[in-house]
Amino acid sequence: MKKLLTLFIILSMVVYTTSCDNGFEDLNVDPTASVDLDVNPKFAYLFLKSAGDEFEHSYTNILCAGQLTQQVIDTDFPQSSIYTIREDLQAAWWIVAYQNTIKSVVDIIAQLESEGNVGTEMGIARIWKAYIFHTIVDQYGDTPYFDAGKGFLTGTIRPAYDDAQKIYMDMLNELEEGVAQLGSSSTLGTADLIYGGDTAKWKKFGNSLMLRLAMRIKNVDAAASTAWANKAITGGTMDSGADTAFMTHTNGPEQLNQNAWGVYQPRYVNARIGATLYDWLADHGDPRLNILADPNGPAAGNRFGLEKDQLLAIYGESPDSYARVNPAITTLTSPWVFISYAQTALLEAEFAASAGNHSTAETKYNDGVRANMQIWGSHYDASLTVDNSTIDDYLTANPYVASEGERMIGEQYWAASFFDFFESFSNFRRSGYPELQPFGGEAAHPSTTTNGEIPRRLMYPSTEGSVNADNFNAVLQAQGPNNQITRVWWDVK
Repeated sequence: MKKLLTLFIILSMVVYTTSCDNGFEDLNVDPTASVDLDVNPKFAYLFLKSAGDEFEHSYTNILCAGQLTQQVIDTDFPQSSIYTIREDLQAAWWIVAYQNTIKSVVDIIAQLESEGNVGTEMGIARIWKAYIFHTIVDQYGDTPYFDAGKGFLTGTIRPAYDDAQKIYMDMLNELEEGVAQLGSSSTLGTADLIYGGDTAKWKKFGNSLMLRLAMRIKNVDAAASTAWANKAITGGTMDSGADTAFMTHTNGPEQLNQNAWGVYQPRYVNARIGATLYDWLADHGDPRLNILADPNGPAAGNRFGLEKDQLLAIYGESPDSYARVNPAITTLTSPWVFISYAQTALLEAEFAASAGNHSTAETKYNDGVRANMQIWGSHYDASLTVDNSTIDDYLTANPYVASEGERMIGEQYWAASFFDFFESFSNFRRSGYPELQPFGGEAAHPSTTTNGEIPRRLMYPSTEGSVNADNFNAVLQAQGPNNQITRVWWDVK
């Protein structure tokens, strides 16, 4: 707490533009970038803003990705559950990233270059840039990358949209080189809000992100996927819950560091846990049921693919018929997890299963499930601790089965990615698991704009067609129409 309070005093001197104008004149020019400001508070600000604020989390991570994965439902904003469009919801994360975190990390890298820093701090910056961009590319596809955020450096205020495959190959290369730059110590001190200067954990984070990207391209470039996954695992990925990368949130000061869902929940009174997830947990006797869903609420999740009037007319139900997300994990001080050990172990399980090494796959599967069951007590609220005997009983009742391995791993990854709905959405599209049914099995909604298909990407803000017209028209020719069924490069399942 003392560390964070000290940092907020430092960060109060750092003023960054957060205008809602999404023209690239504002998205790429950083009028507050200053080589006179020490890089450490810039890093602290970058990490803090990368955890996200209530605006972009509620609009895009929760109301879009969270509903598309059928993990949460908000019938006051049903667009993503009935496959229609509300552009401001879909575009919020993209806009904020280009206004804020992308400019920040590009500024940091430029400053480190000017200072001749080719060591740990540069390695962390390069790794974090890949982390920021992988979310953007996975959700939207081709996107400004190589010249993004450089308006204040090069005058490029209308950057081209780069090909997602080229971005992916560059991100993987950046991760390899960034990890190699990490030394035995860091000068960031308290500005390192993720690992507190522990470079061994940073190396594991970089390699774990490398593994994530390697698995993402599994279906479009199997050889490269295998090579990069082997490189990541050999280099050393996360191997315990202590390696999980997360942001510690606090209730203040000045609302600078509150958990986004903690702010969201009281404002969006009809947000509920989705029936698809609720029923899956219940069917498997999963102890996470009463961790993710409010144990004091109704014993049911919100049906998917229906608006409030349909719920009432067909089933005689309303949002009050369904459980909220557990308030114990949605406080203002709940952490935000960037990448977890549980996710990493499950990806290693899938990699092993794909190679036919089911002994390793089973071990990593069990490790991933156990880690996710444990994180709620260790990182959120001690009252949510799941003891080892309960986890053992669950794994005995739900043992890894080689013939069903990839399905089981994919479903567990979906559960383990609760709150990080972008990652859940990405892994669903890549792996095909869980086997979500359009509209949750209900009849197709008459307003759907996807021909009844589950959406495959989020949409760029349409204003790009006027403020960055030539490049925007070029990306539509290269990738396809700016709609929800145009697929990103790696999505071929």
